[in-house]
Amino acid sequence: MTSELTAPMPPVLLEQVLRSNARQMPDHVAVVGTQVPVTWAQLDAGADRVAGIIADTGGAGSQVAFFGANDFGYPMVLVGAHRQRSALVGINWRLPDESIRASCQQVGVTHVFTSVAFAERARAIIADSEIHLVVIDQSTAEPWPEQAPGATLPAEPDDVAMVFFTSGSTGVPKAVPYTRKAFEIGASTPVVHGFTNDSTLLVVPPTFHLAGSYWAQYGILYGARQVYLADASPAALVAGMVEHEVTHAVLVPTLIRMLLDQLAAQGTSLPAFRHLAYGASPMPVPMIREALAVIGCEMCQVFGMTEAGGVVTYLPPEDHVVGGPHAARLGSAGRPTAGVEVEVRDLVLDEPVPVGTSGNLWFRTTFMADHYLGQPQASAAVFVDGWLNSRDVGRLDADGYVYVEGRSDDMIITGGENVHPNEVESVITELAEVVEVTVFATPDPQWTHKVNAAVVRRDESLSAEQVREHCRSRMAGYKVPKEIHFLEALPKTATGKVSRSAVVAAVQEEVR
Repeated sequence: MTSELTAPMPPVLLEQVLRSNARQMPDHVAVVGTQVPVTWAQLDAGADRVAGIIADTGGAGSQVAFFGANDFGYPMVLVGAHRQRSALVGINWRLPDESIRASCQQVGVTHVFTSVAFAERARAIIADSEIHLVVIDQSTAEPWPEQAPGATLPAEPDDVAMVFFTSGSTGVPKAVPYTRKAFEIGASTPVVHGFTNDSTLLVVPPTFHLAGSYWAQYGILYGARQVYLADASPAALVAGMVEHEVTHAVLVPTLIRMLLDQLAAQGTSLPAFRHLAYGASPMPVPMIREALAVIGCEMCQVFGMTEAGGVVTYLPPEDHVVGGPHAARLGSAGRPTAGVEVEVRDLVLDEPVPVGTSGNLWFRTTFMADHYLGQPQASAAVFVDGWLNSRDVGRLDADGYVYVEGRSDDMIITGGENVHPNEVESVITELAEVVEVTVFATPDPQWTHKVNAAVVRRDESLSAEQVREHCRSRMAGYKVPKEIHFLEALPKTATGKVSRSAVVAAVQEEVR
């Protein structure tokens, strides 16, 4: 079955919008940085100076990386690079130095902009290369007062505007390039977050990945204030949201769990908070209901992937309803956003399947990438005839809602039966004593695979047998985990997704 919604809005140029914001509200705070606030005029001037540095040391077509934690330097470098028809490369500073060096070489990075805190490490990484290093002093809103502004060059649709790396949870990260045309359409696609120029956006996802980058861009496009926090601990998260009167945020389920627990521990509320977006990994329906009740704001699920160029489905606030005839939609990823088609294909025959039947989810968008840099084999397996093979298993209902059941790579086959980890995880998280869980397979000589669950519990009295008994009461016996492993925490990727491979390693270490 195929599902499609309407086309996106006409594309807009981020660099032009920032210039307009600086003229219309020059003294309004654009970014609350980790050290100092920055006005729209200062942000625009900083972007001009970035453009000037690129013009003096490389010019149009440069590959520019921002290396560091989220702060006002990111939107300055993003817009400055685009004003010089240059690409911004997302570099994950949490990776080992050698991996970062390899990523820079793979993409051909020509400039690295970094903060004072990351300068020493950046110098070591790019040593013996011809990469230009620029250090941004984030203790002042005027980091380059001596640099002459660079001219804004007209962009071409086929210019590479952005390069992001896949999160690497299932292998070596791959570089995904986006053309200026695709980038502009993706950034302009209507969103259901209800942004206005009175909004205050908390940008928590790392800007070296698509979600964090887009939220930084939304701040510019809507003239909304952005907030970056130096400390993302639960207590600091609540304190920052209260102090800065945050109205909008996008968080992964793990952080939402921490936020709910922190609010309960402090007896605190978030009176200014209006909209919570969530994604990156499945969020258990019981937690969605809890968040709706505790935080009391509207909620929106976003489902996307790096290769697709952004969000491909939304579950909007109006579908976040507990009870009623459409309550089951809380377990879905929503409907396709503008300019997106979804097709469900048989896992073996690669042909469309009927409504309600599980299969491989394929997407076609007006803003997706079309290859991995320097990896033709990997590209051919994922980008096929204008469609993107998501490698996610799911189904569509009669109303066009997408239900994601898990990664095809994560499918557990036990005794000839297929087990989707997401389904088992959803049942286990119904237990109040469970903080989070991930389900995975281990080899079994008799049944091919054995279902395992790694559980983080808030109450140590919860036993493995109690978990299994709860599962037996709600699902077929072959889906019930044969092994339950209690861990202190589940290892995550940089985007907040649970890394199943790291969980398996942690469990093996625990067994030893």
